[in-house]
Amino acid sequence: MTQRIPSPRKPLGDADMQIDCEFVIEGPVRTLIDEIIQAGWPPAVAFAAVRNIADQQELCYREDPDPADDPA
Repeated sequence: MTQRIPSPRKPLGDADMQIDCEFVIEGPVRTLIDEIIQAGWPPAVAFAAVRNIADQQELCYREDPDPADDPA
């Protein structure tokens, strides 16, 4: 998946920021889920896996919000 996600257009804390983010990621997420299911994974497994990965990534970013500045 090489689709580029646009940057936010509204300032941090704007009430509509999450809605805007959902709008821009909806297509790529749907495409990812479709590809997983078309590859033969059951839908329930695909959705659970994506949720788990998103939850794990959230925890990682809470621990280290800017991993790019870590030493290699």
